[in-house]
Amino acid sequence: MPAWAGARPMRATPHWLVARVLLVSFGTAISLFVLGDQRNVLVILVAALALPTIIVLRLPLERDFGSSAAAIAYLIVVELAHGGTTNVTSLGYTGMFALSYIAFAGTLESGFVNRERLIELLRQLVFAFAAVSVVQMLCSLAGLPILNGMLSKGAWSYNSLAVEPSHAARALSSTMLSYLILARRGAPPLSFSELWQRETWVVVAFSVSQALTGSSLAVALLPLTIVLALRLRWIVGCALLLIMTWPILQSVELESVHRLVGFLTALPTMDIMALVQADQSGAVRVMPLILFLQSASLDDPSVWFGGGYQIVTQYVQGRLVGVGEDAAMAGFIPGYIMIAGIIGTTLFLRAYLLRFTNLQTLPLILLWGPVLGNSAWNSQIFWYSLLLLRAVHHFAKASPTDSFAFVRGGPR
Repeated sequence: MPAWAGARPMRATPHWLVARVLLVSFGTAISLFVLGDQRNVLVILVAALALPTIIVLRLPLERDFGSSAAAIAYLIVVELAHGGTTNVTSLGYTGMFALSYIAFAGTLESGFVNRERLIELLRQLVFAFAAVSVVQMLCSLAGLPILNGMLSKGAWSYNSLAVEPSHAARALSSTMLSYLILARRGAPPLSFSELWQRETWVVVAFSVSQALTGSSLAVALLPLTIVLALRLRWIVGCALLLIMTWPILQSVELESVHRLVGFLTALPTMDIMALVQADQSGAVRVMPLILFLQSASLDDPSVWFGGGYQIVTQYVQGRLVGVGEDAAMAGFIPGYIMIAGIIGTTLFLRAYLLRFTNLQTLPLILLWGPVLGNSAWNSQIFWYSLLLLRAVHHFAKASPTDSFAFVRGGPR
């Protein structure tokens, strides 16, 4: 048990309550609050209260308000220039999420959010996901209604505390990696044996939860999340091991592994039909990027300055294989580039990602790219990952010693 676990807890403050509510509501989904179109009423309510919270608690905004306001203001200007008020609801959601982010950052900067409390909260979230996943499995095996069941894909595909299994995989990985980085408390990354000795039950709970999602994404994220928390030489070693065992993985008959390997094998070809045959779910997420790369030109002003929400239709409608002819959807990459252009996307990335890049947050950013970079930017999981990145940066700022330890692997 960690030394701090038995310590007398600090007095709770309104700032910690706000931070806790934001993380729990954004990181989980309870069926009672989720509508048929997957909108989470609890998240919407919490986001709507962000501005009053900022005012009442007088949260410090100096470090986050300017860059965030610039990114959102640019998006609004582009949309008003191209689409008028047609997509005011989507803009409103983005604005509420941004205000929630600013409120969370303000609680961190206030000094009233304690690192140890945050570590414990993330630990509890990992265990909560595992507990609900196991209960869902038992309910399914017993023929009972599945607790919190929403967009589960059937037996051995459980959504746990998320809307659907793939969302659970994303939330779990972001939570677990943030926990492992914060739990080091500024010390160098661990070896696998050290990590296992210190965090056995958390690793088990995380592994069980990911395995029970039945998602091919979870199959990839389970080892990737653990590896990104280790020393550099472990990351390199695991990458070499993956290369050597790739032919063996191609022969594995487990469905989720088979889909993942087939999808990753087809991905470099950028062949949409091959991707669809390998994994329809994964193909839908990368198809918009492939179509954008095939159609976009740097000579087009909209690529640089943005073309508004309606331009997504021009790029993808009727061209998404396996999706309705009238569907027009794209995740953050490339959807946000289509709408706000390279300039608007750069402003967004600077506000919520690039400003917080250092050697201790780098694993989270490396995870964010492939896992959440193609998610919808008006989704709770997308913003949950940004909240966690902001928290990790706040509590785990790299020092010269930390940087050297990360690069060299630290003492054995």
